[in-house]
Amino acid sequence: MASNKRVLSILRLLVFILAVSLSLSACAKSKALDKDIIAYVNKDPIYKSDLKRDIALRAKFDPEFKLTPETESEQLDAMIDRKIIVQYAMEQGLARDERFVSTIRTIWEHTLIRDFIEYKKKQLQDYLFATDDDIKKYYENMSYQVTFKVFKSRNKAAVDAAYAKYLNDKDTSAWQLVGPIGYDDVGPIALLDAFEREEGEAGIFTDEPNYYIIEVLKKEKVELAPLDSIKPEVEKRVISMKEKRLFEDWLKEQKKASKITVKAA
Repeated sequence: MASNKRVLSILRLLVFILAVSLSLSACAKSKALDKDIIAYVNKDPIYKSDLKRDIALRAKFDPEFKLTPETESEQLDAMIDRKIIVQYAMEQGLARDERFVSTIRTIWEHTLIRDFIEYKKKQLQDYLFATDDDIKKYYENMSYQVTFKVFKSRNKAAVDAAYAKYLNDKDTSAWQLVGPIGYDDVGPIALLDAFEREEGEAGIFTDEPNYYIIEVLKKEKVELAPLDSIKPEVEKRVISMKEKRLFEDWLKEQKKASKITVKAA
C-alpha cells in the first residue's frame, strides 16, 4: 500500500510539473507572439513574420523590387487593406467560420476577398456604366504612350518642399522614371489623373497615404483601330476603371472608419 501511495504521489508531482511546464511554454509563446505584432486593425493583429513572408513573395515575383522603409510601409498598407476587406466580408455574412490553419487561411482569405469584390461590384452596379463621352475620353487617352518623372512620399511637407525646388530649378534627376506607358497599364490613380496633362506639365497629386509630384516628360501618339470598331471593348475598360476607382474610394472610407494602430519600429 505504501508503495502504491508513493507511486501515486510521484505521478501527481509529474502531472503538476508537466502542467506548469505547459503553462510556462504557452506564456512564452504568447509573449513571443505579442512581440511579433506590428499593427492592429480593429483589434485583429498583423505579425512581423507575415509581413516578412509577403515581402519575400513580392521580391520573388518582382525582380526589380527593392526593400526600403517606403516599400515596407506600402506592403504593410496592403496587409491592412486585406484585413479590412476580410473583416467587412465576414460582417456581411460571406464567411462565418474562421478556424483555419495558416496555409488554408491564406487561401481562404484570397478567395473571400475575390468573392467580396464580386459582391461589392453588384452593389455598385447603378454607378457602373459608360457614357459616349466616357468612351471617347478613354479612347483618346489610349492613343498615347506617356513617360513620367515621379517624386513620391508619404510626407506632405517633403512633397511641398520638393515641388517648390522643382519650380525653381526644374531638376528631376533624382525622381523615378516611369514609362513609356499606355493608359491601360497605369496602376496608381495619381498617374491616371496625370495622364491627361500636356507634355512638360507637372503638378502635385494625392492618393492617400501617398503624395506625388508628377511631370509629363514625354507624350507620344500611337496608332489605334477606329473607335467604332473597338467601342464595346473600350466600354468594358471604362467600366473596369470605374470599378477600380469606386472600390478604392470605398476602401479608403473603411480605412478611415477602422481603428488602425501601427507599432513604432
